[in-house]
Amino acid sequence: MSVEIHPIGPADAETLLNAIRPAFEARPPLDPPAATLTETVASLAELLTHRGGLLARLDGEPVGGLVLDPDGTTMYVRRFGVLPGVQGHGIAARLIQATVKEAEGYDDLTVVARLELPKTVGFWERRGFREVRRHEPNVELRRPLNTFLFDVPDAEAMRDLGRSLAGQLQAGDLVVLSGELGAGKTTFTQGLGAGLEVRGPITSPTFVIARVHPSLVDGPALVHVDAYRLGGVDELDDLDLDTSFDDAVTVVEWGEGIAEGLAESRLEVRVIRALAQSDDATDHDPRRVLMMPVGPRWYGLQVPNDRPPLAAKPGETLLVDFWTCAEDDLRDLDRDVPLTVSILVPEHEERVLLVRNTRTAEWELPLARLGDDESPREAIVDQFRATTGGDPGDVVFAGVATIQYGHQRRIKRVAVYRSALPGAAGLSPSGDVDGLAWWMPAEDHAGLSAIDAHLVRVLRGT
Repeated sequence: MSVEIHPIGPADAETLLNAIRPAFEARPPLDPPAATLTETVASLAELLTHRGGLLARLDGEPVGGLVLDPDGTTMYVRRFGVLPGVQGHGIAARLIQATVKEAEGYDDLTVVARLELPKTVGFWERRGFREVRRHEPNVELRRPLNTFLFDVPDAEAMRDLGRSLAGQLQAGDLVVLSGELGAGKTTFTQGLGAGLEVRGPITSPTFVIARVHPSLVDGPALVHVDAYRLGGVDELDDLDLDTSFDDAVTVVEWGEGIAEGLAESRLEVRVIRALAQSDDATDHDPRRVLMMPVGPRWYGLQVPNDRPPLAAKPGETLLVDFWTCAEDDLRDLDRDVPLTVSILVPEHEERVLLVRNTRTAEWELPLARLGDDESPREAIVDQFRATTGGDPGDVVFAGVATIQYGHQRRIKRVAVYRSALPGAAGLSPSGDVDGLAWWMPAEDHAGLSAIDAHLVRVLRGT
């Protein structure tokens, strides 16, 4: 089956209405009814006049679509629907991916869903949308489109990053911190406290759950919360504090999935422990910090000294970093950032072998997902043999990549290997691979992930 997504305008209103109305008719009756059920061709054409929409076609037939409705720096997604008979074929995901592309330059995507339809709300949550407010009978969910990335080589740089952010904070702001034990969350908060000029010292609140640090300069207090042992936002609300969240800057460590209900807008900060380069003779314990603004409060966020990812591919997958290290160092990786994948750069003379992924129809380096009790090396060697019918030759460990995957922004590690193939003959695709191609890295290759291309060129020193 062939799915195509096309931009549409007012002239396509009737086609769009016929493609989306059946999805809303198939839902349980609602009071008041969904707005799509009262749309006419004329009213839908008027909605499409402002920014247009998208139409999905399956083998040429219209099967779904949506209306794009920009408001300031957020892009609202309206009238989203897919014909019931073709749901479950990835059409909705393709529509969302196309919407992300259409929303380039905006801060986030926003949808409004009905609280009476928890499956619909769950659908949006699985695609990276986060609840920001409820107004019965609706819930508004946003999907951030920006991630800011910082290199933080040591503890003082972590404090400086917090201090530089503090100048933009005000009473009522919420900062949600995540990262493994010892990653630097409290150090970052110390920088915030220094910039806000609050009474210290700021230490981990683990044993008291929360501390209030009053301002020394008539500014907002800093509420520092450790949510590790809390069961939800209700327990946060029940904390017996001598200041309200509305009157303070609130920083919640371990707050993912708990603190989001405290405010419509929040700044999510993830600290990732990196490995130093193998030729780095210092004792540095470097970090990567990812900041993600959620909601209108943070649309004007100024981020000093951030850097772009090393590479990116469609669907918001980012190569955060890559470093060389010993293969034994894989045992010392951040436990909160799992190592789930290994890839291979198979080389023969000046060429690199690429495989075509049957499921995604993309060209990529050979890839293996790690099973239980399977080493990254074993996984990629077995997968290469199974999908190409050949032997990878002498496999050498090259390093570790950190990748943020897609709209859910999950951070994972990838073990990277390279090998010199004994020859180019006798290889044939099978299993998850339906094509093989040889690539000269000095040239571009249509359909090859920018992340894979970057890793190859880094390993080759180009």
